[in-house]
Amino acid sequence: MGLPSSETRIRTTEGERVAAASVELLDRAPFAVIRHDADLVITGWNEGAARCFGYGGDEALGRNIAELLFSGDAAEAWRRALSEGDEPRVFDCIKKGGGTLACEWRKQAIAGEQDRPGSWLWMGLPVPGPSAREPTVDERVLGVLLNTLPVAIWAVDREGTYIFHDGRGVDVAGVPRRSWLGLNLWELWGSHEGARETLAQVTAALNDKQSTHAFATATDHTWESWCLPDLDERGEVRAVIVVTLDVTEPKRAETELRTRLELIQRQQRLIQQLSTPIIQVWDGVLTIPLVGVVDCERASVLMDDLLREVSRSGSRYAIIDLTGVDTVDTQTAAYLINLVRAICLLGAEAVITGIRATVAQTVVSLGVDLSEVPVHTNLRSGLQHCIQKMAREARPAPQREAPKLRHRGQ
Repeated sequence: MGLPSSETRIRTTEGERVAAASVELLDRAPFAVIRHDADLVITGWNEGAARCFGYGGDEALGRNIAELLFSGDAAEAWRRALSEGDEPRVFDCIKKGGGTLACEWRKQAIAGEQDRPGSWLWMGLPVPGPSAREPTVDERVLGVLLNTLPVAIWAVDREGTYIFHDGRGVDVAGVPRRSWLGLNLWELWGSHEGARETLAQVTAALNDKQSTHAFATATDHTWESWCLPDLDERGEVRAVIVVTLDVTEPKRAETELRTRLELIQRQQRLIQQLSTPIIQVWDGVLTIPLVGVVDCERASVLMDDLLREVSRSGSRYAIIDLTGVDTVDTQTAAYLINLVRAICLLGAEAVITGIRATVAQTVVSLGVDLSEVPVHTNLRSGLQHCIQKMAREARPAPQREAPKLRHRGQ
């Protein structure tokens, strides 16, 4: 096969330039020019289309045109128009953010393999009429919410078919808006582990007419969902509306905060254990030296730990040494007095040592009588008191001589 002649090459080059100029002209045309393939996936979107419908090229390319600009019967009519004549058609197109725009469309089939249409080029002009209306207040408010907040709003009918699917949260999930229209919820998410809670919500709304609120994980995000049944005039569920909010970052921050709080609580418990050690200083004698500030929480932990240890070890005496405590409030002082009484109920004896003047004033202000509680100036004196009492208790009692029996005649 010989090379093409120079004349052929010139005609080909000239054709390519004309085609390129035509594409550039259509891109800059003041009217909408859209190109899509046989599956209705948008492959071309000019500036005029962006001005008419509000979607930029990055938002429209790769989307299904029937799902992006139409709904219900209009989407089916667009599909049928591909196989019908070339006469102009008027369609009500959905604008981004709400509202509709009536456009007159003309199509041009572009041949693919075996001379079959591989794609279509559509050119649309807005037309006046009742369909070309401005969005209502409700539609504007909904449009602002859908395009601003990280929220996704979707709805399914009683069979689980998506009838609405829009919102910035859909973009966050990496899914094109309205791309699930016509798909079935159960087929799409039935086997997805993270969607189990959401499916249960939808089931409750369909069967029990319940409004529910829950969290679920899907598409690597955490979603907070409100599931609402949509009732008809007879009170029957005709659809289920679900509002999902992307709470991935707040949930992650909450988890990190909870982890830190748990770590701090464990550290506080460890510090409390180290700051209030329970020491067995003698057989049957426990002592707990307190140092620093004794607040209500620490006094409560002290009571639990000391009573548990007295019961476990069977100790006879428990020395509470307050040498290292400068001040206590009235509520904490009441805790300590109750601790003394609780030790007595366990069959042991409480001994208080090292009370400072400020602590003594607080105890006196409570009107508590400590006359029956052994109080010593320091730990050594308190320990001697316990040892002496145990020694006295261990000393055998003196035995009396048995009376002598006298016989008669003596």
